[in-house]
Amino acid sequence: MSDCEGPILYVIVVGFHHKKGCQVEYSFPALVPDAPNECPPGWKYLPTLALPDGSHNYDEDTVYFHLPSLTDPKRTVYGISCYRQIPVDQIKNRTADITRGTVQKSVCVLSKLPLYGHIQVKMALITHAYFDEGDFSKVSLLEDTYHHLNSVLLQNEQAPQTFVGLSARDFILQWRHKALLLFKLLLLEKRVIFYRSPVQPLCSSILTLLSLHPLMIEKGLEQSACVKLSRPMSPMPDFSDDDSPVCTPTNTANNHILLDNCINSEKPSSEEDKDLDVTNANLIAENHTHTEIGVEVTEAVMPKTNEPDKICRDVSTEAIGENVQNNINLLSQINLENCGVPLPIFTKGCLCLPYLSLPYLDLLSDMKVRGYVVGATNILFKQKRQLSDVLVDIENFKIECQDLELRKQLHLTTEDLRFADYIVKHVSEEKHDVFLDGVGWEGGDEWIRAQFKIYLLCLLKTSYLPEGSRELEHFNVSYMSTLKETNNYKLWNSSAHSGLDGISCGHPFAGQLSVSDMKLRLAHTMQNSEGGRKLNQAMASTGRVVATTSKAVGGALSQAKGAFSNWWSNLLVSPDVQKGLEATNENISQEEHSPNTIDDVEQSIDSLNMHLANGSILHENYEENKNCNLHSMIPNVNESFGETDDIVTVTSKIHVV
Repeated sequence: MSDCEGPILYVIVVGFHHKKGCQVEYSFPALVPDAPNECPPGWKYLPTLALPDGSHNYDEDTVYFHLPSLTDPKRTVYGISCYRQIPVDQIKNRTADITRGTVQKSVCVLSKLPLYGHIQVKMALITHAYFDEGDFSKVSLLEDTYHHLNSVLLQNEQAPQTFVGLSARDFILQWRHKALLLFKLLLLEKRVIFYRSPVQPLCSSILTLLSLHPLMIEKGLEQSACVKLSRPMSPMPDFSDDDSPVCTPTNTANNHILLDNCINSEKPSSEEDKDLDVTNANLIAENHTHTEIGVEVTEAVMPKTNEPDKICRDVSTEAIGENVQNNINLLSQINLENCGVPLPIFTKGCLCLPYLSLPYLDLLSDMKVRGYVVGATNILFKQKRQLSDVLVDIENFKIECQDLELRKQLHLTTEDLRFADYIVKHVSEEKHDVFLDGVGWEGGDEWIRAQFKIYLLCLLKTSYLPEGSRELEHFNVSYMSTLKETNNYKLWNSSAHSGLDGISCGHPFAGQLSVSDMKLRLAHTMQNSEGGRKLNQAMASTGRVVATTSKAVGGALSQAKGAFSNWWSNLLVSPDVQKGLEATNENISQEEHSPNTIDDVEQSIDSLNMHLANGSILHENYEENKNCNLHSMIPNVNESFGETDDIVTVTSKIHVV
């Protein structure tokens, strides 16, 4: 094992052997002394994480994964692996074990700090340089990488960026209102599987969702891969007791200092805030005047009535943007650690694994695993529905939940939809300033995270209210009841949190119902419920049928009108000409059925000319119009109008629904 001097533990090369599968080819420092291709027992399947399922289908990609620490049962090790696949003709030093047309390897870093994107940017360049060398035996570059990363990260004055590559803006644009549903889902400690291939969008989506929870990435994942299983399993380390850390307190303190610098680097300065044009519509405004009578208010958990710096809420159109700057400034003054965040979600057997390979499948069914958020690219994770309460298909942006009670708990209230719609609209707004595009505050990544931070703090403050309080309905009463039964909420509620004193109870977007709320609810239902999707399909089909029917009715009416005109014209034809008409109609009928050769056509033309010479009139007579044309058109019209009546009936039923 490596010592605990720096935040980077190992730099590893994992390759694919045509007989042995994925294996460690190099490690600095050595994972197992005198055994360069071996992994420690607790990390037996590390190569399957660094070189994920389906990686052979892509030339390059990146995967983030978590491992339990081998020295501390309450610490997680964070893996960042960049892999590439190149043709063998680019290899200068070809060895005997290279028998295929391509070579596939990954360069992996194991870190004690969750600096995913920050490390990935550097490792992507290192991986390209390592492959471009064409000689994998030259490992001096990897040793230099190990020392360089440690030296850079230990420079406290240069704080790394925590959310590199985790775009909250893209996440909102992709998931829209469902982003809030996923945000609330994490708090319930359910079994959630995210599925997608390739692996980088999968891992990035999970980590971006986590980044919406304040301080979750920075400090909330320390035990996310730690669990004491009910039975020994080879993929997990086995500790005889719960307290056996090897790292010295000094090194642990250095890591915490570095994490604190990461957190501080994400905070915008107050001087910059003054110049920002923020138009957030009452993120946090004074709670509506409805108060419950008989509610006991304890001094420890409820806000003081004379507190001057209250977050106020008012969702009226006139109040949009009036108190936003004050709210943002107040938020910047709140110490999140005094609010009890990050919530201890991923503790006590609740796991967070951005990527999980197939050998770890049995881990999810262990009795001591209470819940998890995992990412998978193997189809077996998706097919084994008993493994998950919720399956999130990232590629198709679908959230599948079979449990009706859980679906009820995840139902978004009107206030929730207002909040989500407000964020979606601001993020979707087109920015035309070439200098500020992508870096502006409103609608940007940090702005989005600030909105969810406010939402969570208001939710936690509202949870103090007793059952039956009206404010609980704004967050969904069923959801709030379930939240209070979770392990993370019980741990959070076991102590007082003075940081919430300046926050009022209630939803930040509470207010009176309006027509826009009804439209928003209808649109959300039509887009996200199964019944809504069927209704959308029915409406689309009805529209197509109505369009087709209108054409059919119009054509039938035109034909009927033409037949009636012909019948009226025939009233003017004298009886003496009817013999000529009959002969002419007989020839026309023969012309429609008999002319199969050129000679037949010529005979028909000669016969027609003869009748014309005798003064015959080429026209249909009255009896034929009445019996053949008009009577044949009327059923068509009736049939068309009957179909239209059916369509109108169906459409009216749909509108009733």
